[in-house]
Amino acid sequence: MNVFDKIKKTRTEPVNLIHGTDWWTDCDDVAALRLLLRAHRAGIIRLLGIGINSVMEYSAPSVSAFCEYDGVTVPIGVDKTALRDGKGCRYQELLAGYPHPVHSNEDCPEGWRLYRRLLAELDGKADITEVGFPQIIMQLLQSGPDEFSPLSGRELVKEKVNRLWLMAGKWDVSDGKEYNLSAYPVCSEAGDYLCRFSPVPITFIGHEVGTDVITGENVPEDDPLRRAFVTHGSKDGRCSWDPLTVLTAIINDEVQAGYGVVQGFARVDPATGGNNFMPDPDGPHRYVTQIHPGKWYADRINALL
Repeated sequence: MNVFDKIKKTRTEPVNLIHGTDWWTDCDDVAALRLLLRAHRAGIIRLLGIGINSVMEYSAPSVSAFCEYDGVTVPIGVDKTALRDGKGCRYQELLAGYPHPVHSNEDCPEGWRLYRRLLAELDGKADITEVGFPQIIMQLLQSGPDEFSPLSGRELVKEKVNRLWLMAGKWDVSDGKEYNLSAYPVCSEAGDYLCRFSPVPITFIGHEVGTDVITGENVPEDDPLRRAFVTHGSKDGRCSWDPLTVLTAIINDEVQAGYGVVQGFARVDPATGGNNFMPDPDGPHRYVTQIHPGKWYADRINALL
């Protein structure tokens, strides 16, 4: 019995999720989206929308095509201020060759506006996962009232969001530095802003957690996920930072997902992206620690891919 089968036995309503991804140079973003799409189809989550925060020529079309391959049509938003040079990893162009309804990034709204609309229309609450750069969430928090809601961004998030799940940081050392918080100035600024001003709790899945969890090597050759791994140069599997993050959010409990938890106050240096953590049982932030060998987590993910 895989993880999703176990969740089905206890969950009475799907968890609403909005997902953010950089979808740029790595293939673990594709594996993470596969988990979300299969959880959506299994009825244990409701994937409301996807925000892309590192935008290349084929970003939105390739995300759209991958979702359609798995039988899910989902609204997509992009951060149009986050255009990157080049075309990213070649798997994007490959995936965009599959049928898809979104033909260009220009077909999509700004990511933060999509998030505002989805939250304002939602009856209930959602969680937000982010496995790339966190600026769309910052832009959401900084947004003002609009046609979707009279609430400010922080008020809307406080009312409609349960928790943020971020693949970000390196928490096993002091002054750790990790790509999603340090690659660009806006990443560091956003990390700092979220730690200081998020009105809802944040769980961090850090770089140190996913490095020895290798997944994707068992996916069938004709699957576009497998083609993304091979095109990336990871035919023998890839570190699983992003799949671990979304699987923890799907399970919706860090301990049940197989982790230890450290609670307290996270801080991100807005200039460098370096992170630190002050433990406190009353703090609003958490990071997770491995309590099993890497293969234990890898086997759970591979069973779902």
